[in-house]
Amino acid sequence: MNRLTTFKPIFIALFLIAGFGLTSCNKDVPAPSAIITLNPTGNTIGDIVNTDANFSYLKAAVTRAGLLAALQNRDARFTVFAPDNAAFNRLFAALGLPQAEATVGALPLATLAGILQYHVVPGQVISSTMIPETFPNAAMPTLIQASTASPFTRLVNYPSRRGSAAFVDNIPVAQADINAANGIIHRMAGVIVPPNTSATVLSTLAADANFTYLVAAVTRADGGLPASSRFSTLLNTASPYANFTLFAPDNAAFNRLFAALGLPQNIATIQALPVNTLIGIVAYHVMIRGVLNPTTAPAPDLIRVFSTNLPATATTTPTFLNMINPAAPRLTVSTAGVKGAVNPTTASFIRTDIHVLNGVIHSVNQVLLPQ
Repeated sequence: MNRLTTFKPIFIALFLIAGFGLTSCNKDVPAPSAIITLNPTGNTIGDIVNTDANFSYLKAAVTRAGLLAALQNRDARFTVFAPDNAAFNRLFAALGLPQAEATVGALPLATLAGILQYHVVPGQVISSTMIPETFPNAAMPTLIQASTASPFTRLVNYPSRRGSAAFVDNIPVAQADINAANGIIHRMAGVIVPPNTSATVLSTLAADANFTYLVAAVTRADGGLPASSRFSTLLNTASPYANFTLFAPDNAAFNRLFAALGLPQNIATIQALPVNTLIGIVAYHVMIRGVLNPTTAPAPDLIRVFSTNLPATATTTPTFLNMINPAAPRLTVSTAGVKGAVNPTTASFIRTDIHVLNGVIHSVNQVLLPQ
């Protein structure tokens, strides 16, 4: 029998579970107040930024954005992930902009302010040793608002640690634990760019011509699901706390699968596949940590996993399919790629860390198959 027609209708139940509560469980960092001892007579974070030549670009940025005085406040507490001059130059080079301090003054002020706010965690002093090594990362609410309509909803950045190496999102920490009178600085090897607050997983896929087959698969799968539980509804959730991690096969990946199965290599083949089959396939590409309340009110334990969080050795991980059956086939993930249960080889990453408001997308070169 054609492998793509062997999924059972039970997959429809995946999103019929009452309420389908979206639960974000990227681990919070423990409260640090009893661990970090500050020296109130020493330099503040603002003083260090103001005087350290390695932070002259950052000084220009926080001065222009009006944040320097706040970072000099001795009564405040901050954790600042501070990009040095080289980090700014890497960003400018990637954007095709002059690698010079003057470029800071040429950036739109709102853009600059948002980037800086994403580097500042207010009210907490977090040393590198307090960032847990547990998979996948920690979650730190920053200064930046998710939207003007939700002033108390903040964008979150995601520190992680693997041995002696530390990261925020997918950016390495170049020097950890620069203590200050009002907090702590971690010098960053790159600028941590916040996600576009108007871009969700689904809107990002829909805007990219490389994912037209995947969007078509989502749309057809939705035909077998109630409106409140459709993939398009979930993946378009406009919340920074949704924390979806999606492995996204591009159009070429679908065509390779169709060729192997003797099916026409075009987007119309999506419409010929059984809806239940597509529900299973799409669900299998959404990674979760596990299932909460499996016997009463099952809900996915959602996680936002960057490439820096993937294990070095192949490790199995659950997906949305495990919502209804803990024994359902799992994905195998590592820094080398991701493998479906019946895929003969590991799918390679085409592009990683497409960071959006409600999650992160990793483009892969195979459609992942559970059975």
